[in-house]
Amino acid sequence: MTRITLIGAGFLGNALTLGAARRGWSTTVVSRSDPFATQDADPRLGEIRLLSGDGVERLPQTLDQNVDAIIIAAGGRFPLPSTAAPAADAIGTLSLVIGVCETVRSLSPSTKIIFLSSAGAVYSPGGELKCESDPGEPTSPYGMSRRMGEEYMEYYRRVHGLSTHSLRCVNVYGRLLPRSRGQGVVSAAFWSALTGKPFTLHGDGRQARDFIHVDDFVTATLGLLESGRDLPGTINVGTGVGNSITDVLDAVGAATGSTIATTPGPNAHTDTGNLAVDLRLLRNIIDFDPLDLESGIKLMAREIAAGGCSESL
Repeated sequence: MTRITLIGAGFLGNALTLGAARRGWSTTVVSRSDPFATQDADPRLGEIRLLSGDGVERLPQTLDQNVDAIIIAAGGRFPLPSTAAPAADAIGTLSLVIGVCETVRSLSPSTKIIFLSSAGAVYSPGGELKCESDPGEPTSPYGMSRRMGEEYMEYYRRVHGLSTHSLRCVNVYGRLLPRSRGQGVVSAAFWSALTGKPFTLHGDGRQARDFIHVDDFVTATLGLLESGRDLPGTINVGTGVGNSITDVLDAVGAATGSTIATTPGPNAHTDTGNLAVDLRLLRNIIDFDPLDLESGIKLMAREIAAGGCSESL
């Protein structure tokens, strides 16, 4: 049985926990709060265990159980909040990454470490698909801390021989992504569609980003661990296709039968240009065919309708 530890029980951590359980894996979640995943899990599937507390402090307890991989799905404050507290954002991310790597180096050096980085925060917008070899040019404190987290992962890989891997993930969307986080164009669009409140549009709406449904994100992340391959230090995870903010609003409006009104917001320097990622490296390791934006948004609409409310948004 594959055994993993997830540090963080937010949107991505919950999704990965449920995905691992459906594969019959044993998952330990280290978090200060009880994740949705432990409530929704089917007991007939893989085991889910919660360790309440700080990720680094509780990590030794999980390494006693022959853990195959640790996934860092926490740290940092997200792009908008990070601008108000750049030092806190850096400390939160880097202390976690370094603490995990040091603990693994001391107690279980064969355990893989996966760091969930951010393609949208690390790469600069441009016309071509972004490859892993392209330089990182962050435009926010959040992006800087993610990029430095990647550098520390590479340091522990190069100097100490650890199996460290940074996944540069694009914009992940799905039913459990909270709008209150100040992040998530798709969830904000659904919230506007379902409440009738206007969508705050930064810029002209023509800027394009790569959006991936959370189920595909889980497939890619866990598929890499399942592959049994020697993984490179950095891997893009996305769809390889850019869609504009206007495309998102149109798709959500069509999926919900709503007309989404917009209100102009400040032009954020993190919301300009076009950015999508090259998937050749990922597809050389696993078979991967993600949903297109329209199909993913239709799926999200069905999930929200089945849940009977928009509280998770």
